Amino acid sequence: MEVELKNGETIILEVTPITLEYLEDYRGGIEQLKKDAQGQKDINGYTKRMYATNQLLYAIIASNYEKPLTYRQAVRLVKLEDIEPILNFMIKNTSKNNNKIEKSDNSLHRM
Repeated sequence: MEVELKNGETIILEVTPITLEYLEDYRGGIEQLKKDAQGQKDINGYTKRMYATNQLLYAIIASNYEKPLTYRQAVRLVKLEDIEPILNFMIKNTSKNNNKIEKSDNSLHRM
């Protein structure tokens, strides 16, 4: 998927192992990220949907950008109209990669 960033640069988005690594760094892991993205309320009645959305944006932009980016820099590069298509791309491609990872884990040699 090709995306034009706010700074005028166009990048091609791919889900890579580093993208998945960034997602694993989410507090509580990928399972918590999924819950937060669905808008489930926490103890205080608040959702973390926007935080989860921004974490997904950071993971895909930072892992595909030529230079290192901070969380804030990566999120600020995305145009508002591109958020939903990027999230749909991430959902589609991370579910494929998670299936591949789960299958490959079964074939690992034991030491």
